[in-house]
Amino acid sequence: MDFSFITDFFAHIYEFIQYLWDWMTTGIYLFIKEVMVFLTKVLIYAYFKSMIFAAQIGYEVVQDIFDDLGVTQEVQNAYSLIPEGMRNTLSFFRIPEALTIIFSAIPTRWAMKFIPFIGR
Repeated sequence: MDFSFITDFFAHIYEFIQYLWDWMTTGIYLFIKEVMVFLTKVLIYAYFKSMIFAAQIGYEVVQDIFDDLGVTQEVQNAYSLIPEGMRNTLSFFRIPEALTIIFSAIPTRWAMKFIPFIGR
């Protein structure tokens, strides 16, 4: 009578137990590592999305405040009161463009204060 099926059975049991042992010693570590990498990616993505969202909200709020205060209109009125010759000289040195950059940077800087870890 051939009893090779018994040795095959125990060989398969041994392979199964060896597979479980290998998974317990190295597979769990790799699984947990992959899960932690995935969670880190998700958290970093969520962090940047929330930073962008906060920046958009802050910029919109500061822009509305500046529009309500009429800062731009007041600067334009004050600039138009300057005599023509002086305005030509200021235009030659590109002062109006510099003022535009400065007055657009101020609300941006205020909006940056609403961003966590940047606008301290």
